[in-house]
Amino acid sequence: MSRLRVILAILLLIILVVIGIVLPSLWKSTKNTSEKQTDLASSNREDSTPNEEMSDLEYTGFEKLSSFFPDSVTADLKALFPVYLRNSGRTEIKSVTFLPDETTYPDNNTTELFFQLSDSTRLPVQYIGDLGVLLFGDEEAEFSTEQQSYEKQTDDSLPTVTTDQVETRQEGGYDDITSTQTAGSEVSQ
Repeated sequence: MSRLRVILAILLLIILVVIGIVLPSLWKSTKNTSEKQTDLASSNREDSTPNEEMSDLEYTGFEKLSSFFPDSVTADLKALFPVYLRNSGRTEIKSVTFLPDETTYPDNNTTELFFQLSDSTRLPVQYIGDLGVLLFGDEEAEFSTEQQSYEKQTDDSLPTVTTDQVETRQEGGYDDITSTQTAGSEVSQ
């Protein structure tokens, strides 16, 4: 009778492990595939809308943004302008002009930029530096570009250095002549 109970306990344990680990992972995978299918369906609907009008926006004065931001933020800004204009229903806009003299800094982390649109309206855009977020218009609408992953750049031509070798070097990375001389003089005494 005790063997039967041990076998039943092992079978019950196996069933509980299957229910606790395998079934949730299967449920998540089916949920992710269904979400991907709905995302693809919605993106296909968005792609079918006429986007030709927004693709030929003229950007004037955007080269002056390099004094405020790196080029990657400027590229994100250019990519997000058509998205904002399409979502706000302003598809008649043909050009966007950066107004560098009207740039303000509401706080330490925020830069507020102003742009003149082709219909003579001004569009404020806030850049929050800590978060890397661009907020468009008075309603501060946030749009995102696709996530970018950057490849880690390495230099294989540099010599390999151990931690002991690093400790004996100065901050600039060159050999510390004074520390080796004092160590040698202590040995000779």
